[in-house]
Amino acid sequence: MSDAGGVPSPVQEMLDELHTRVRDVDAGEVATYIPALGKADPALFGLALATQDGHVYTAGDADTGFTIQSVSKPFVYALALHDRGLNAVLRRVGVEPTGEGFDALRLEAGTGRPLNPMVNAGAVVTASLVDGDDHGQRFQRIIDGLSAFAGRELRLDHEVLASEERTGDHNRALGYLLRNAGALRGDVNEAVGVYFRQCSIVVTARDLAVMAVTLAAGGVNPVTGRRVVGADTCEHVLAVMATSGTYDFAGEWLLRTGLPAKSGVSGGLVAALPSQLGIGVYSPPLDRRGTSVRAIAACQELSARFGLHLMRPAQRTTPVLHRLLRGDAVSSHRTRRHLEREALRRDGRAILACELQGDLGFTGADTAIRAITDELDGVRWLVLDLHRVNRMEPVAVNLLDGFAARLRGRGVATVVAADAGSGPLAAAEASFASLDEALEHCEDALVAAGRSARLDPDAAVPPEEQDILRDLPAEMLDALTPLLEERRLARGQVLFDPGAAPDEGAASDETLYFVVSGGLVAQVMAGDPPEPVRIASMGPGTAVTKLVLGDDRIAYRVVADEPTVARVLTAAAVKRLEDTHPQIVEALHWAMARHLAARLRQADARNQAMIGSDARRGD
Repeated sequence: MSDAGGVPSPVQEMLDELHTRVRDVDAGEVATYIPALGKADPALFGLALATQDGHVYTAGDADTGFTIQSVSKPFVYALALHDRGLNAVLRRVGVEPTGEGFDALRLEAGTGRPLNPMVNAGAVVTASLVDGDDHGQRFQRIIDGLSAFAGRELRLDHEVLASEERTGDHNRALGYLLRNAGALRGDVNEAVGVYFRQCSIVVTARDLAVMAVTLAAGGVNPVTGRRVVGADTCEHVLAVMATSGTYDFAGEWLLRTGLPAKSGVSGGLVAALPSQLGIGVYSPPLDRRGTSVRAIAACQELSARFGLHLMRPAQRTTPVLHRLLRGDAVSSHRTRRHLEREALRRDGRAILACELQGDLGFTGADTAIRAITDELDGVRWLVLDLHRVNRMEPVAVNLLDGFAARLRGRGVATVVAADAGSGPLAAAEASFASLDEALEHCEDALVAAGRSARLDPDAAVPPEEQDILRDLPAEMLDALTPLLEERRLARGQVLFDPGAAPDEGAASDETLYFVVSGGLVAQVMAGDPPEPVRIASMGPGTAVTKLVLGDDRIAYRVVADEPTVARVLTAAAVKRLEDTHPQIVEALHWAMARHLAARLRQADARNQAMIGSDARRGD
C-alpha cells in the first residue's frame, strides 16, 4: 500500500513489522493429501487487513494466488442462506460445533443432517442449496457470488481441481452417506463435483480480507459498494464461523483471538470483526488440525495489539471526526496586531486542527489518521483536540503516538489539547488544557517562523505600529505619544477585576492599554470554588480597555500573562485631549470601533467555518 501524503500509516508499519517477525515461524507442514497443494512454497506468507470504509493494508505475499479450499464454506453458506432462507437451509444443515476435524463423518441423530456447514459434509449439502437448475448453474452462482464478495472476477485452478477429483473419494463417501440419510438430494457426483470446484477457486490474501470485511459490513462490499447478501445473512454466517470455523480448535481460537474465522488446507484463513474490519492470511504450513501456523500467530497478535476481541465492549457510537479545519478558517481567541493577522491569513493553512470524539479504538484511530493524512498538504502544525473523546484504547494511543512521531520526522509538529493539559501522546510537541491555547501556540510558531524585522514576537511595538494608532496621521501621533504613560506589569498582576476593589493604578473604565511587549489574558471565574479560566489573550501591538471587553455583568478580569510593558492612555489624558485636540479623541473612537468590528468579523468567520464543518458531517 502506498503512503498517502508521504507519511507512512502506523497501521501499515505495524502490519509490516508483524509480518517480518511471524514469517520466521517455521513450524507446520504443507498439505499433501491433495497432491497439487503439496507444491506450495512453505516460505510464502501474505497478510491483509481491510477496513469497513474500503481501505486495504497488505504485507508480504498478499497478492499471491492460491486455491480457497475450505475458506469458501462461509461464503457459499451465505449464498445458500440468501437464496433459500435460514429455515430452509436449517432443515438440511445444522449449526452445532462438531468438536472434530473437517472431514468428520458424524451426522445428527434423528435428522441425518451434517452438524454444521463448515465441515466437509455440511459444505457439500450447502453447495447443493444455492440457486441453479443444474450443477453447472450452481457453480456459476458460486463463483459469481465469491467474486462479488472479493470485489473482482475470480477464476478456477484446473490443475488443483483435477487433483481434488483424483483424491476425493472420502468426500464422495460423505456424499453417499448424506444422500442415504436424506440430507443430500440429487446426483452425488454432481453435488460433490460442485464442492470440488468451489474449493479450486483462486484467491489472494487481499481478496480474503475484502471478502471478510464484506461479511463484517453487513453484506455490502466496501470496495465496490455493491450489496452481495443481506445483513441478517451475515449475522448468521459470522455466528457459525465463531463456533465452528476452525473445527476442533474453534473454542481456543475464539478465546485467544475473539474473531469469527475460517481456515483452509491450502494455508488460507479469513477472519472478521463485525462493523469494523476483515483479515486475510495465506501461509501454506499447517498445524495438525489443518490451520495455517503463521495465520494463527498473526491473528492472535493482531487481536491483542489492536484490541479486536469480539467480546470487548463496543468502542464507538459516533463518527470519530468531529471537525477537521485549517488555520485560515479557524483561529485562536488571541487578539493580534495587524502584521500577525496578515501572516496568519496568508499562511494559516499550515495549521490543521482535528477534533476527535467518542470512544477511540483501532478502527477510530485508523480512520482519523487516514483523514488527517489526506489533508496534510502544506501542513506544518497539527492540533489534535481530544476533549470530546470519552475513552482511548491503548491501541489508539499507540497508533496516534506513532503517527505523531512520523509526522515529526517530516517537519510536522503535533500539539494536543486535552483535559488538564496532559495529552497522552509522548511524541507530541506540547499539550494544552484547551483547543484555544493549542491553536495560539501553533499560530505563535507560524508567526515566529516567518519573522522579519517588522514582525518579531519578542520585539517591542512602538505607538505608530499599534493597531488602533497605525492609521492616525503623523501630527496626531506626535500630539498623542507624549501623553502615553509607560507601565510595567509583573506576571499575574491584575489590570482590572470587576469582582475586586481596584488597586492603586488599576484601570478605570476610560483607561486604554497599548501592549508594547509581553502579553495579557482575559479570564472568567468558574467552578466552585471559583477558578480563573482563560477566554482570550492579547499580544504586543494590541490594545485593551474595559469598555472593549465587556461590562460588569460578565465576571471577566485581565491579568498579565508574562512580564509586560504597556503604554497607557489615562482618563485624565483623554480629558486633556478633549480640551486641546478633540479631533484626536474622535479619531481614537473611530479606530476603536473599526478594531472591534474587525474582531467581530473574525469571530463570525470562525463560527461560520465551524457551522460549515458540522453541515458537511450532517450534524
